[in-house]
Amino acid sequence: MNSKTKFLAPLLLAALLCPPASLRAAVLSKVQMDEVSCSAVKMQLFYYYLAPDRDPKLLNYTLKCRGNKITIKMPKWVETGVPVMLNTKVWRDPEEGEISEAALWQTPVSIIYEFLELTRKTFPREENGAEIQPGLLVKEYSDVRIRFQMSLDRLYRAKRGDSMDGRGRSILAIFNLILREMESVADAISSTNQKAYGSAVTAIAVLGQDSFSMLFRPPRKYAEPPKGDRMEDAVNTGLTILGIILVFLAVRLYFMLNEKKTDAMVADYSKKVTKWTDDFSRQFIDVKVHYLVFIPAGLFALIGLLTFNLFAFVFLTAIGMYAGLKTPAFVLNYMRVRRGLKIDTQLMDGLILLSNALKSGLDVVQGFEMVSHDLLPPISDEFGLVIKNYQLGMTFEKALGVMEERVTSKMLSYMIRAVILQRQMGGNLTRVFERIVVDIREESKLEEKTKAMTAQQRIQSIVVGVMPWIMLSGMFMFQPQVMMKFYGQPFGMGVLIGCAIWIAIGMKVVSMLGKIKV
Repeated sequence: MNSKTKFLAPLLLAALLCPPASLRAAVLSKVQMDEVSCSAVKMQLFYYYLAPDRDPKLLNYTLKCRGNKITIKMPKWVETGVPVMLNTKVWRDPEEGEISEAALWQTPVSIIYEFLELTRKTFPREENGAEIQPGLLVKEYSDVRIRFQMSLDRLYRAKRGDSMDGRGRSILAIFNLILREMESVADAISSTNQKAYGSAVTAIAVLGQDSFSMLFRPPRKYAEPPKGDRMEDAVNTGLTILGIILVFLAVRLYFMLNEKKTDAMVADYSKKVTKWTDDFSRQFIDVKVHYLVFIPAGLFALIGLLTFNLFAFVFLTAIGMYAGLKTPAFVLNYMRVRRGLKIDTQLMDGLILLSNALKSGLDVVQGFEMVSHDLLPPISDEFGLVIKNYQLGMTFEKALGVMEERVTSKMLSYMIRAVILQRQMGGNLTRVFERIVVDIREESKLEEKTKAMTAQQRIQSIVVGVMPWIMLSGMFMFQPQVMMKFYGQPFGMGVLIGCAIWIAIGMKVVSMLGKIKV
């Protein structure tokens, strides 16, 4: 290799490794760089607005932003508000001493400016940058993010949401978004994702300009809703009450003109009440069925009356009447299931007692008497009722069948069938009882295990059903007029019914996911 070749080789290698600026791809586009530069200037203005000694040039400052020259006039509130902020000490630092409210806000603003200036180092040289790759600035970016987070923490702990005539809360919200984007910048650098880095940096620049623009906007304050005409409200309320009275009179007139239908409805209702009362008494429950019917109906009618809306009153009253007619059957079924579960928990002790009685030479009837005397309700009540029916002339098998109809218990049904078969065909009833005891013990263990495994699904079904109504109640508390205006119309009622149906379907689906048949 001659001397000329030795001289050209390093130059060629340098040209390959470091291509000209025109051939290198910039980290940020021209538009993104303009956003960063514009935001940096506005952050400077933000900082100096809060300074004790402001330059008179800040009153009308001309800057170049996105290729256009714009003149920014200092907000009027700065002249009166900033001196108060400078004299208000809101933070005490062991090293810096007492810090004013204005200085506390200057800290995050200056850190944003520092971040933007750090980003400008990645610009090409023709854009007054240093062409430094973002990966080489990871330590500086991390330091800026930590200090910015600490400055925000100071503002929150000092409770400066009402600063700057009420603009502080909005600016703090924007600063929180900037903090998130700073974290996105760190993620983009660590993953060497240049596009994500550019998007995050641009977002910070835009958010910085948004925070600056908040200084020029009027603060958001609570505005009292317009008061309506009292006379008009009184007339509407009177008409609503009159409409409700007319509805009552119309219903009463309908029943008076249709006496036969009314008598038939009353007779049918009386039969249902008698049947429900008998069913409750068979569960050893003394309850006034009329209360179960009229309490839901009256409650819904009262809610409808308080709405002062005729359509809502009629709708809720109809729902209350339907709920009242369904309540006795629902309560009865619930009490039967609950009573059956209690008997299941006592049945193992009862079977052991029956087995011991049979081993000692007693018959099944005498064993039932021992259970009715020695155990606690509800199983003692059920077994005692079987003995009473048997003593009154009913066959023992029939008395057991009546108890099976009365009690919802699978294991009790097994026991009853075993007793009936033994009395009809013979057999070793003691072994049968012992086997049922073992089955009950194993099934109870399995049920407890399945309950523990499906606890989350059961809780979710409750949350799915309850949370929407809690939210609806909260909305009625905070915005009663708006909610009544919507739900007091037929469309709103339809939406409410649709939501109730879908909530019920959701509860059913979620609960079915957690059901395991044992």
